[in-house]
Amino acid sequence: MTDKRPIIKAINISKKFGATKALSDVSFDFYEGEIFSIVGANGAGKSTFIKILCGYYGDYEGEILIDGKLIKFESPRDAYEAGIQVVHQSIEQGIVQNMSVAENLALEMIISPDASFVYDKKKIVKRAIEIAKKMDLEYLDMDKNIQDITQSEKQMIIIARALATKPKLLILDEPTSSISDREAAKLFETLYKLRDEGVSILYVSHYLAEVKKISNRVGVIRDGKYGGLLYQPLEISQIVKAMVGDLESAFKRSYDEKSGKKLIMELRDLVVEGSKYPLNIKIYSGEIVGLIGLIGAGKTELAETLFGIRKPISGEILIEEKSANFKDIHQAIKHGIHMVPENRAVNAIIPEESIKNNITLPFLDFFSKFGVLAKKNEIKASKRMIKDMGIKCEGFDALIESLSGGNQQKVVVARWLLMKHNIVILDEPFQGVDIKSRRDISKYLQDTTKKSAVLMISSDIDELMDVTDRIMVMNRGRILSNEKTSEVDRDRLLSLITQE
Repeated sequence: MTDKRPIIKAINISKKFGATKALSDVSFDFYEGEIFSIVGANGAGKSTFIKILCGYYGDYEGEILIDGKLIKFESPRDAYEAGIQVVHQSIEQGIVQNMSVAENLALEMIISPDASFVYDKKKIVKRAIEIAKKMDLEYLDMDKNIQDITQSEKQMIIIARALATKPKLLILDEPTSSISDREAAKLFETLYKLRDEGVSILYVSHYLAEVKKISNRVGVIRDGKYGGLLYQPLEISQIVKAMVGDLESAFKRSYDEKSGKKLIMELRDLVVEGSKYPLNIKIYSGEIVGLIGLIGAGKTELAETLFGIRKPISGEILIEEKSANFKDIHQAIKHGIHMVPENRAVNAIIPEESIKNNITLPFLDFFSKFGVLAKKNEIKASKRMIKDMGIKCEGFDALIESLSGGNQQKVVVARWLLMKHNIVILDEPFQGVDIKSRRDISKYLQDTTKKSAVLMISSDIDELMDVTDRIMVMNRGRILSNEKTSEVDRDRLLSLITQE
């Protein structure tokens, strides 16, 4: 790339939050016609760097040059007008609630200063369909409220809208965390096309296989500082070492099937919403059981039924061999069922609250006596979980929003592991979580799951192969396979997952 002039230069970028220095002298160049990935552990400073590039933070040190000219963004609008378009990690930041699918796709047309005062639905729908076609989304009902479609579809809408602007720099922050493998493949095809048309693409992902596959170069941010550049050909081990140093291999405890196991949960002919197939599953103490399937396979519907969010169509849930169909979440929690939901931003994080409150809130009764909250015990418990889970933060009283996405996820997991439970359900627990944090969470689960059990739901084979004792495959509401992880044939597993 040395024979080309960068279209954007970020020079010695630094940013403080109070006394904490999130970034210190980080410099990267961005060239036309390349996919440049940035990697780093959770809390390394990637999101801060992105927010500076897209105008979200104006109070930074250092310089940003576009086409050789020094610029200073006062707002995200300034960055957008300069040709910088961003797709944020949080899906909810990219959609407008209570608007239709068409309005969300054609949002820039609606909010443009040149937009007509007269609302022209035909023009909006026409533009929306043009944008949707680029990502094969024209099948969507354009009149449908955005809240009534899946997380995957919302993500694809946000990406399609960003691609439609043909930006100078396109920033994608964890764009595949909520979409299927098929949709990700379509996204990569579109990115290659944009790259070949001269667009500069900044790609941020914890899925290192993706980074290896699509990147021309990889920039590393480590502990808020510039960590170097990597070039093709790339190896995942090389990227991991640059991010976090030498990482010890996954700790895998030996699970003894016959040693004092107790039946924790049993599903007898359970039929969940959206399916017609009865499920018969047994989960024993000491087990970490994986459940894998594509988006739409029925995994989340099952999890929400087990946690009392949805009512089963028929069948029975048994906890410790006693019937325990739940009417609501409170009953599920009383039976020792805890759940980390898929959508952290919407269903798990309690905004504008401290890390302590985010960890302890569901269990305040435990920390109260005669209606008085024992704050010392609450603080002690939250400090213990922060230490045990390796949550990178300023302290237990820091706001949850001050954490990186991966550390927020650790807080959510810590919440549901804080108190004694029979089974904890983790629905896509590693979305937006780097490989080191994934190992931290996995090791904690493996060390503490002796008298309880874990049901880990994921669409990533490698995540489950690394952590679980056995893996069940779910396809269109059916369980097609249930076998020990040590005996799993990866190719056969993939075939069952994608079976039509």
